[in-house]
Amino acid sequence: MKRLFLWCLLLSAVGCAITSSPELSDQKFIELFADAMELHRRYVLAPDSLLVERKKLFKRHGITQAEVEKFLKDRRDHPEKWDALIALIQQRFGDAAEREMKTLQKTKKKDEN
Repeated sequence: MKRLFLWCLLLSAVGCAITSSPELSDQKFIELFADAMELHRRYVLAPDSLLVERKKLFKRHGITQAEVEKFLKDRRDHPEKWDALIALIQQRFGDAAEREMKTLQKTKKKDEN
C-alpha cells in the first residue's frame, strides 16, 4: 500500500501539456501505473531521461497531470475506492509475477538437466 501511494504521488508530480480527454478510470490509471513502473525500472540510473520519458508517457496515454491529481483527490475523499483499485493492481501484477515465476522455474529445470 505504501509503495502504491508513493507511485501515485510520483505520477501526480509529473507535468504534461493540458489536453482534453475523458476522465481517468481505474483501468486507465493501472495502465499508466504499469508503464510508469517499467520506465522507472529502465531509467533508474538516468533521472534526466526518466523525466523526458514520463512526459511522453502521459502524452501517449492522453492523460494530464490535472486528471491524475483529480483521480487521487477522489481517492483521498473516498478511501473505500482504493480497495477495488488495489485489487485490480494486484490481479494484474500478480498474474505477471506468476508467469515470470513459472518461466524461471522452467529455465531452472532445464539448467539442472
